[in-house]
Amino acid sequence: MFIIVFLLIDLLAVFVVINTSNARYESTAVSNTELEVALYALEEDDDYTISLNEMVPREEPYVYKFTVTNTDKNGNLSDVKLYYDLKIITTTNMHLNYKLYKNQNYLSPSANNIVNLDIVAPDEDGTFFRTLTTSRVYFGFEEVETNEYTLLVYFPETFKNSKYQDLIESIQINIDSQQVV
Repeated sequence: MFIIVFLLIDLLAVFVVINTSNARYESTAVSNTELEVALYALEEDDDYTISLNEMVPREEPYVYKFTVTNTDKNGNLSDVKLYYDLKIITTTNMHLNYKLYKNQNYLSPSANNIVNLDIVAPDEDGTFFRTLTTSRVYFGFEEVETNEYTLLVYFPETFKNSKYQDLIESIQINIDSQQVV
């Protein structure tokens, strides 16, 4: 009888340990990032990288703001007319959607997504990247000009699944500027 009681207590203890140690994935976070980033069209191949390793699925978009201006880091105005091409290059690990707005309030019903081209293609190593491009933007040299961009990143709650818990996504903002000849 003592052995039966001992085995029942052991069985109950094993059941309790297994039930309480069963891991479940769920994470919540709230973020509204106001990046204080200025990219300078006068710098050679100016790049900025945003790491999205804290991103969790939610209905609200993640908001990232950055500016592009025709001055250098010391505030010196360009001596020539120039243009820049803006590219946003992302990894393709998670199911994210992007919208980009220039000099607009993204909450306005009349705001327009300025992404012209959205391509997923492999690089020379076979790694897939997503590239979002916009129309070429021109700056003069007589006055300071600044464009404010708002990037919205959507990671819908429909992807709230444990298979996304170890994935890391990254965004690179690339400004390639040239003198207008």
